[in-house]
Amino acid sequence: MNVGFVPAAAHAPAKIDKASPLYKACEDFESILIKQMLDAMRKTVPKDGLLDGGIGKDLYEDMLYDKYAEQMTRTSQLGLARMIYEQVSKSA
Repeated sequence: MNVGFVPAAAHAPAKIDKASPLYKACEDFESILIKQMLDAMRKTVPKDGLLDGGIGKDLYEDMLYDKYAEQMTRTSQLGLARMIYEQVSKSA
């Protein structure tokens, strides 16, 4: 009797349907988390120069960091969306 034996199928990753609405929602959630991380990092940069500040610059930077977060979600290897998808799809 093999007590420690676990079939390979038990460890196989779930098949991921990247076109599904669930996976898109997981990517959106990962993008939000990355955006929060980038915003926290941006707050650590001192603003004490002649060209720093202004509502226009702040608005532009916020939109720019939104796009950074979206791009990082699509191209990075963080894998948060995949992990969330696997967990949520198991319970669905």
